Amino acid sequence: MRHSKAIILALALLFLISACKNEEAAVETVKQGSAITFDYAAGFDNGTLFDTSIENAAIQADIFDPNRVYQPEKIVIGQNLLIPGLMEALIGMKEGETKNVRISPEKAYGARIENATNVISKEIFDEPEKLRVGGMIVINTPEGDRIPVFVKELNEENVTIDQNHPLAGKYIQFAVVVRSIG
Repeated sequence: MRHSKAIILALALLFLISACKNEEAAVETVKQGSAITFDYAAGFDNGTLFDTSIENAAIQADIFDPNRVYQPEKIVIGQNLLIPGLMEALIGMKEGETKNVRISPEKAYGARIENATNVISKEIFDEPEKLRVGGMIVINTPEGDRIPVFVKELNEENVTIDQNHPLAGKYIQFAVVVRSIG
């Protein structure tokens, strides 16, 4: 009698374990082409938050922008613009999973390129009063290419532009949570 109860209990446990394994096999993970929704918080190695999809986190970090809508990001892996290190971190994650990842400059915003700055006259801009340090502008090259650059410095006559992204050369910390897949 004791042995039959033990066998029944063992069989029940095996059934439960195999059911759990079957559920795990059916759990969808993020892969190339997956449509996902995720929240994130991005910061520097020193813990300073510079971007997030979560309004309360932005308020607490004193980076809140009243003109921005804070909500989870919706993307298709491989089709939307996403820094490579973040895309790699998302691949393989499951719905509801949270991950913290440190991304090298090469897989984030690139290595910083020295001598990638130029000084140009404010006269070439239609609305120079709208230029802001840290703002992005698009410059047309003589060859007809359009290059996004960042305003590094401003004075009465000139604008110093930088072809490096403001976060180039920096390690970035991301905390991400996948809200949905599919």
